[in-house]
Amino acid sequence: LMCLLQAKHHSLPPVSLQGQLLWREFFYTVASATPNFTQMAGNPICLQISWDEDAERLHKWKTAQTGFPWIDAIMTQLRQEGWIHHLARHAVACFLTRGDLWISWEEGMKVHSWVLGLPVVAELE
Repeated sequence: LMCLLQAKHHSLPPVSLQGQLLWREFFYTVASATPNFTQMAGNPICLQISWDEDAERLHKWKTAQTGFPWIDAIMTQLRQEGWIHHLARHAVACFLTRGDLWISWEEGMKVHSWVLGLPVVAELE
């Protein structure tokens, strides 16, 4: 990491590797310091929103059958490769929540944890 920092031609925070690591650590710190960070109930920094509970639309999002090519391509890549760019992750999260489906981010977190075989943040503590 030091050789990257000492290189003359590299990007600066927040775009650089150093900046991205700082963002990661910032969000990990917020997650570990916030009660119930991975859920709406009891989370002091989370707005309590009445989300739609449309299981069919959630299933279509999860299985890349929304009819929106960009969203479906991202979800297909996530399932096949286990990785998507952070801007793609932002796109599918926004589509799920405030963009179109109005489904809880908690459901999206469950899908991404399931697809990737990862624990949610609360289980990392």
